[in-house]
Amino acid sequence: MAIRHNGFILTVTLLIALSAIESAVAGVEITPSIHYRFGGGFEDADTATNINLDESAGYGLVLDFDIQPDRQVEVYLSRQNTTMSSGGPFTGNPLFDVSVDYYHIGGLYLFKGERFRPFISGTLGLTRMDPQRADLRSETRMSLALGGGAKFFFTESLGIRLDVRGIYTAINSDASIFCAGGCAVQVRSSGFFQGELGAGLILRFP
Repeated sequence: MAIRHNGFILTVTLLIALSAIESAVAGVEITPSIHYRFGGGFEDADTATNINLDESAGYGLVLDFDIQPDRQVEVYLSRQNTTMSSGGPFTGNPLFDVSVDYYHIGGLYLFKGERFRPFISGTLGLTRMDPQRADLRSETRMSLALGGGAKFFFTESLGIRLDVRGIYTAINSDASIFCAGGCAVQVRSSGFFQGELGAGLILRFP
């Protein structure tokens, strides 16, 4: 069954919880970012057709809260506007436009360094897929991500971030998705995987 919670509400709730422990936070980094996302697909159980999310650029926001010199709590928000296409005759190709949003929270570990800090990260949260067709309904599912990259600081308050991230979204096998009166896809898959290459400008506040 699809999860009905709104990802934005979840993220706001998490941020409120973080503000409640503000005294434990030594610094905050705000990173507007752009990314290139690829992958994501499943099989339609009725037609045996492969359904894919087209590669495209997107944008996002990463918030990092210091909890130790080498550890941060990370909030990861991103959006990709793309097209869902089929690998064969289905109902036309492309099928329809769709936005894919991620609302995640997790942790980041920084390796030793001064201006240059490699890192690894892991987050957990929700994926929201919103088809741009009035007769279809959005879907929200659980997802998790693992990533790595590096931060380079020009000054104490300004830097750049480069990273790569792999994101897995769980879908119940043989589930129907985008249902609203009818269903666009009958899925034969346990989930789908997307890869992401990102870059952003870090604004750091003490």
